[in-house]
Amino acid sequence: MREDEAMTDPDRNEQAAPPRLRSVVDAMIWATVPVLLLVQLLASAGVEASSFWSQVRQLDARIARVAESRAELIAEPLWKMRYDQVTGVLNEIMHDETIAAAAVYDDTGAAIARVVARAEDQAVAEVSLPIYYSNGNIAVEAGRIAIAYSRATLYADAGSRLLLLLVVGLLATFATLIAMRISANIFIGRPLAAMMSAIQRSKQDGRAYPADVTSSNEFGQLARAFNAMQHTTSGALDRLGHMATHDPLTGLPNRRSLTERLAVASRQGGSPDTLVAFCFIDLDDFKGINDTFGHEAGDKFLVQISERLRSAVEAEDWVARLGGDEFVVIRPEVSHEQAAHAFAQHVLEAISEPIRLHDKQVVPRASIGLAVRRADDPELSHLPTLADIALYHAKSKAPGTVAVLDEALQRDYRRRRDLELAIPTGFAEGQFEVWYQSQVDLETHDIVGLEALIRWRHPEHGVIGPGEFLPLIERSGNNARLTRYVLTDACRALQRLAAAGRPQIRIAINLPPSELADHSLAAELRATCARFDVPASSLELEITEGSLINNIASASETLHRLRRLGATIALDDFGTGYSSLAHLRRFPLDKVKIDKAFIREIPDSAEDKAIVGVIASLADTLGLTLVAEGIEHAEQAEAMRDMGVRFGQGFLYQRPQPLEALLQQLHRQPAAPRRGTTESPSIAPEFAA
Repeated sequence: MREDEAMTDPDRNEQAAPPRLRSVVDAMIWATVPVLLLVQLLASAGVEASSFWSQVRQLDARIARVAESRAELIAEPLWKMRYDQVTGVLNEIMHDETIAAAAVYDDTGAAIARVVARAEDQAVAEVSLPIYYSNGNIAVEAGRIAIAYSRATLYADAGSRLLLLLVVGLLATFATLIAMRISANIFIGRPLAAMMSAIQRSKQDGRAYPADVTSSNEFGQLARAFNAMQHTTSGALDRLGHMATHDPLTGLPNRRSLTERLAVASRQGGSPDTLVAFCFIDLDDFKGINDTFGHEAGDKFLVQISERLRSAVEAEDWVARLGGDEFVVIRPEVSHEQAAHAFAQHVLEAISEPIRLHDKQVVPRASIGLAVRRADDPELSHLPTLADIALYHAKSKAPGTVAVLDEALQRDYRRRRDLELAIPTGFAEGQFEVWYQSQVDLETHDIVGLEALIRWRHPEHGVIGPGEFLPLIERSGNNARLTRYVLTDACRALQRLAAAGRPQIRIAINLPPSELADHSLAAELRATCARFDVPASSLELEITEGSLINNIASASETLHRLRRLGATIALDDFGTGYSSLAHLRRFPLDKVKIDKAFIREIPDSAEDKAIVGVIASLADTLGLTLVAEGIEHAEQAEAMRDMGVRFGQGFLYQRPQPLEALLQQLHRQPAAPRRGTTESPSIAPEFAA
């Protein structure tokens, strides 16, 4: 099938001007010059700082020597109180421009001489030394000399030199910049510009253009290699472009091509009088074909399906494979929705013709979700999502059919999506509630057990049943979290039942298939029971046959671990799935629950009575307890008793309700005798490996 020319990409005629880019040379210079200047300035500043502090140390040492020499000269006059001589000695050092003031203090600390050369606010340092007098007989501290001196001259000289270094550094950097600019443009900029020009020209019209570079350096070698690549890979680029937008197995356009096509169609618009029919196709049980015949045969199967789709459509239609077993067929022009549905049905019939695999006839089965929109709808790119909503309905409600998107399906999708997004909040805010339905002794009508049933009290949608949200829980990967949630609530309920004087009542919990592969479940059950101080033998774990066959070895190991803890194992919905004696023999079962489908028509249906009778006889032979589900009428309960079924549950006795309501009901009834528990099959822990 050729592609529709009316929906090709118009970007070739709508080339936008590329933004102005900074050249490599400019980028290199702007990256290098600031670093060079900074390094030069830091180096100059470091040298100047080292010189400055060296001069500071020299000045400090010189003033210290001056203070020592003057202390020796002043010692005798100070001791003999010849203060005019002391002042004269101080005046002799005032010719030093760095000294701002000098003072001499006697041994009492009183200033006896002070000389000031300039304002004291310029003195930034001071040297103070003791004055010792010695005449051979005595040696005493006669006083102290203090000299204040300024470093302002050093600071000024250092600033001048630093400014000079900055100017010289800038000039040197500017000269380096010019030299780098010229050399980089010759050796780097021009070769890169030539190759960039060749690439841009090739991008515009898809032809190969050589880069005009004659230098013999590395860039010249790069240009010659580039030219050789341009010459040899122009055809490969076309093939790569085709591979990027087409499925390698079937040769059909792929998901990327579909996205681009719908985006172009949305921009171009179409006739408001026509409709676009979008068929989202999913093959049913394609995994079974792979498992039965192998993946190579599965690939051949997909190729034949793609060929059938090509043959089933017109030249203006469009077929794509999105991956796996998902296909798309688009008819760009249909007159009305009935015509679109007829087209989808025609596609479905074409797929359903038998295919021969390994000398065997295989009848393909597929489900189609159909979405129809006006050709001028600016949101045609949403068609895959809309058709997927209809496809979900077809696969879940009526596989092998065409489901047309309507407002009801969209409302269901939005509700399903809202609930799926609200699951984490539901757990965090405790919106999930565990309700309980009683299991009764059909002879005495005593309550002998409860089944834990989950409900979701949503703040907007009210109380939601498990049939709606459990598939969403499973798809979101929260099965284990929900199981632990129910287990915790059940143990808490057992604790309250024991406090209410009903310790003999057990609680049954439904285990999803994924939990049977979790070997940590037994340890968590033991820990939860210990936390609430309830025996594991008060728990009954219900499983379905479908969950057993998915992983027989892992399920058997998990069930044996749970049973060794003392928990009872019950097989739920018996008779509706993969019922076989092998399951009853292979797994450690204590109870079998007869599905309500076999109870509904009793006692009027002789066939259902016969089936229940066979199940009861089989359970009696294997030592299994029977529980009848869905008992709604007294006649059904009586028929169950007559056929040997001891226990039952259903609306006749009690509807599922919160624990508080159930406890109130139990409070109004006398406690059941403990014989109801002792007469049920033993659930003593199995200590054998």
